[in-house]
Amino acid sequence: MKYHGGDLKVLSGATLSIEAGEKVGLVGRNGAGKTTLLEILAGNSRPDEGSVEYPGEARVGMTAQKLYAGERGKRSIEEEITSAFEPIMRREKELEELGSQLSDDPSDALMERYGRLQSEFERYGGYDYRARAASTLSSLGFAPEDWKRPVGSFSGGEQSRVALARLLLEEPDLILLDEPTNHLDLQAIEWLEGFVKNAKSAVLVVSHDRYFLDAVSGSILELEDGGVNRYTGNYSRYVEEKKARSEQLTRKAKANADRRAQLERFVEKNRAKASKAAQARSKQKLLDRMEKIDDPGSRSKNLKLDLGGETRRAGRVVMELEGVRYAHEDSNTPLLDDLDLVVERGERVALLGPNGTGKSTIMRLATGELSSQEGLVRLGNNVSPAYQDQQLARLDDRKTVLQETMSATGLDAPDARELLGAFLFSGGDVFKKVSALSGGERNRLSLAEIVVSGANLLLLDEPTNNLDIPAREALEEALLEYRGTMFFISHDRYFLRKLATRIVELEDKKLANFLGGYDYYRAHRRLDDGTKNGKRRPRRRVRPGQSKEESILASRLVAVEGEIDATERRLARLEKELATSELYSDGKRSRQVVTEHRQLKGVLDGLYKDWGQLLEEAEEVGL
Repeated sequence: MKYHGGDLKVLSGATLSIEAGEKVGLVGRNGAGKTTLLEILAGNSRPDEGSVEYPGEARVGMTAQKLYAGERGKRSIEEEITSAFEPIMRREKELEELGSQLSDDPSDALMERYGRLQSEFERYGGYDYRARAASTLSSLGFAPEDWKRPVGSFSGGEQSRVALARLLLEEPDLILLDEPTNHLDLQAIEWLEGFVKNAKSAVLVVSHDRYFLDAVSGSILELEDGGVNRYTGNYSRYVEEKKARSEQLTRKAKANADRRAQLERFVEKNRAKASKAAQARSKQKLLDRMEKIDDPGSRSKNLKLDLGGETRRAGRVVMELEGVRYAHEDSNTPLLDDLDLVVERGERVALLGPNGTGKSTIMRLATGELSSQEGLVRLGNNVSPAYQDQQLARLDDRKTVLQETMSATGLDAPDARELLGAFLFSGGDVFKKVSALSGGERNRLSLAEIVVSGANLLLLDEPTNNLDIPAREALEEALLEYRGTMFFISHDRYFLRKLATRIVELEDKKLANFLGGYDYYRAHRRLDDGTKNGKRRPRRRVRPGQSKEESILASRLVAVEGEIDATERRLARLEKELATSELYSDGKRSRQVVTEHRQLKGVLDGLYKDWGQLLEEAEEVGL
């Protein structure tokens, strides 16, 4: 049991258990108490009634709200990530010290101690922890040149990614994740999915990313009316079972209501009749004892969107970018260069690409908010756009919700209130200041204004941000009915699969076209291509038409990659041998293996250093 503000009950009799290694999704509407429940499980908040128990002193991990203030913010992100492996690093240091002692004193006692420690080191992942740290940083979008920068110098979103990565690598017994896919691009989300699925830890994750929940969850907990209901299976299975339960409960509620109505009619008709009075009293007692069953459909408040109305017919070409070059004022290096794009009437075009590549900049160029240094940006004939930016900066924080809506739409107060009611702003909510709204409320307010805009071109930058799952589903259904043109940015793969008719991907300052929806894009461009052993290997190869220097550079890259693969395979065989107790019964052989292993680790470090330098050279010449 948990109250907020003394009398507002958030959790009421919520009961749950999580087994070792279990992967569980926690869902519920915004405001249902999901984050409150996580805070209680993490020990950051205490329940007003009830208890939380962790058998065997299980360790629980959850990312903190205030991430990298003070001294901790001065650490480099590489140091912060590798600090998750402190127990392994201590064993590694002890092994190095023992290795030095063995050079002077190869006694059986020291060899036996070294063997035990070596086996323990291998069992805890000692031979690959640095590769895992590097792989994690790369997968979360941090370039090698950024690894030495202090954590505190990165943005809040980037700090969140670092904290998330460190928590996952630390592997506590239970990991609590609250909207972990926020601030991640598609490649990083897919990395996170793989990490969570393969983690030894149990994981309880709050997420509105349905695709993510499908991929990682073995069961779903739904938080509703303060209590928790468990559903076996992933999110899609939960939706099916939830629907079946709801339909069953609706039938039961109808039967209950019919029976109550029948009894009430009998009591009303016969209570005054002497011959039937006793029966009427008996029926009244039965009626009083009967449980009243509510129809679940009558209690739900859902977002009501209607974008299916007529819009003014635009010309065939709705939006066009031709030869666009754009650089920030403080930079001589272009963010976008010689970029071309044509969007035609009726298309729903999704713009994808890693964070920081310039997707939102393209959107702002299309709206006229930014101007390109070169090239043309044009809207077609009879095009009337509506723009929802990621930060929702167009909303006026100084106004109330009602004032903002009336100002933006031109509606009078009664009509504006009716519109806001459809977007779940009721009663006194309309008099809240826009500045006091939550992220989800701001998003709903922006969508309300777009609905009545009459626009035939929607420019949407992450439109599902901060929306709970029912609101996302309502938005999807409304946009499917929309008869205009859409150009949008999203990392919500459920949303992308349902809506996109074409994908354009921004990479290396240019756009690549995929003439199909998200599944087509996935089939033709795997997001994990080129990744091996935690490193992002270059996809550059010797090709016809390259200059002599480029061909030599490409050949060197191929050669170094081959050497890395061969060395890693040899190391893996040695590590397998080092983990066997039989090795240490042969003093000569064990010394040979230890020495060769140490030498090969040095060789591998050098190869990776060479590979990194070659990769930088290749990028400089555009290889």
